[in-house]
Amino acid sequence: MRRYPRITPARLSEQDPFLSLDFQDYYFSLKDPLAERHAIFVDGLDLPKRFRALSDGAVFRIGETGFGAGLTWLLVAQCFLTEAPETARLQWVSVERYPLRRADLKRLLSGLPLSPQLDRLAQALVTVWPEPVAGGHRRRFAEDRLIVDVHFDDASAVFSELYGSVDAWCLDGFSPEQNPDLWSPTLFQAIADRSAHRAPLSTYTAASRVRAGLSDVGFLMRKEPGFAGKRERLAGTFQGQPQTRPFHPPMQERPPEQVVVVGGGLSGAWVAAGLASRGIPVTVYEKHLPAAGASGNPQGVTYAKLSIEATPASQIQLQALTHLKTWLADAPGWHPTGVLLLAEDGESLAQQDKLQNALALPTGVLAPVDVQEASDIAGARLVAGGLHLPGGGWLQPKTLIQWLLSHRLIRIETYHQIETAVRHGTETRLHMVTPQGRQVVSAPVVVWGNAHEAVQFSAMHLPLRPVRGQITQLATTESVRAPVCGAAYIAPALDGVATCGATYEPKSSDLTPRSADNLDNLARTQGLFATTGLHAGMIQGERVAIRASTPDYAPVVGQLADPSQWTEALQGLATDASYQPKTPLCWVQGQYVIAGQGSRGTLTAPMTAEILISQITGEISPVSARVVSALAPDRFFRRALIRGQQLG
Repeated sequence: MRRYPRITPARLSEQDPFLSLDFQDYYFSLKDPLAERHAIFVDGLDLPKRFRALSDGAVFRIGETGFGAGLTWLLVAQCFLTEAPETARLQWVSVERYPLRRADLKRLLSGLPLSPQLDRLAQALVTVWPEPVAGGHRRRFAEDRLIVDVHFDDASAVFSELYGSVDAWCLDGFSPEQNPDLWSPTLFQAIADRSAHRAPLSTYTAASRVRAGLSDVGFLMRKEPGFAGKRERLAGTFQGQPQTRPFHPPMQERPPEQVVVVGGGLSGAWVAAGLASRGIPVTVYEKHLPAAGASGNPQGVTYAKLSIEATPASQIQLQALTHLKTWLADAPGWHPTGVLLLAEDGESLAQQDKLQNALALPTGVLAPVDVQEASDIAGARLVAGGLHLPGGGWLQPKTLIQWLLSHRLIRIETYHQIETAVRHGTETRLHMVTPQGRQVVSAPVVVWGNAHEAVQFSAMHLPLRPVRGQITQLATTESVRAPVCGAAYIAPALDGVATCGATYEPKSSDLTPRSADNLDNLARTQGLFATTGLHAGMIQGERVAIRASTPDYAPVVGQLADPSQWTEALQGLATDASYQPKTPLCWVQGQYVIAGQGSRGTLTAPMTAEILISQITGEISPVSARVVSALAPDRFFRRALIRGQQLG
């Protein structure tokens, strides 16, 4: 069973706030910390010149081996905002095995002589600093010109699994003498595998084993004068090429000039908004109106359904949960009330106990509550306690979608039904029926965000399955203060109406409402309460929607593969599941899909959108290559070959 990494927050000395008790070393130089970082990393990597040379729309990607309090990032970010073209963007990918708590981060940064600009960046960083939860945490600053991916985990594990290449390296972290586990041959090899050709690196250390280790993996190393009386430090340039991954599409060299998104639900809206925030014009084609499908429910409860095993599906939900507070902070229609997951019987309680032990999450992310505590949170007498997810909540999907699609670079074309999509040169020609008649539109990049209908436009079979769900609306002003989930769910009342449900009927596309479904939803919802005034007379209406689900219940995200050569190239999978193809695999240029969110779409849509956007724009993915592969559209094709099954 794959276990979740355990993260231990850093410990600081009370007497000397710059001193790490874990490594008995200082986070900064005590003499002049800003000048030291600037000399070693900003000037040491020649970043002002590199930033000035960037082309419009370019992404410059820097890797760092120890985030600490973020001082190096602050100085590099200031340099970037000053020197780089306004349309260029900086991506900072860092790791931290012992992350600071928010209060300690604030204390460290407040003790530095920061300029007003640096202080504003520092305050912004403290505001969105994540809980100490294993995995990647993406944060965006300066109108998305600055992207920070800080991974709480071991550096070797993170960089070995990184999907993308790095343009420059800041080898930070505590000294090799105090933290020998960081400066290892495994890490050096991972850095080389993820380095772009001629990527520079700089570090404060002059340790001979660091120099030898980096030389062994392809860096041309040299000694440079140290800072503030220190005799020497190391710098280097990578002489090789980044290591490719056989089942991963190549990262794009630069962002596209425009993108078409098909589908105006939550998935399509998050993709469109993310691309537009990066300065890329987007046209959204919707066969009806935005939020007409499953994303059009009046209320959506947003919480994670986690697994004891660290599966990709569970990991992506946990990662998405830790992002909600930041990404939805200013979103209309978002209600951060927290969510209660009841343990209605002994089996559910035992499962929740196992989950808590497996995850070991901070109480700010997941906390056990007894029946009285749960009832106090809900504002109603419940039948059981369970788990409280403080970061969850509920949203009004249609309001959120309207907000996401309101960006000036997004154009929405409603009642445009795509009939066929044909590759022509470097573009895809979309043949569609519109209110003005038939049209043909060419696009360099197309994102299929149209749920289970994406199947008909994919060259490689996608086993997306329709799932019918009916929610029930109850006329009441007194339901709960926070969503309660168990055998059913109920959300807080909105304008005198509370949503409960929902039915789950796989392989059905029937949109006909059923009275029996309303009564079933009501009965299961009543079972959540010790006492309740909910009754059939409150049923005011219902809504039926069709979601897209997958056999493994994980979303489908990524570039579409071309099956024309895959079958022959991957025959070795039939006898060896670890088989690696000897020739590059074929991909459908400029075509991507994001679908199969199922009933967790309100949670996973923003996170999966970032994964897709990273592929489209050439950014390093916010999740590991393992998770990228586990969500990829071609995963079902690969599994069929391994199992000897007939390909769809």
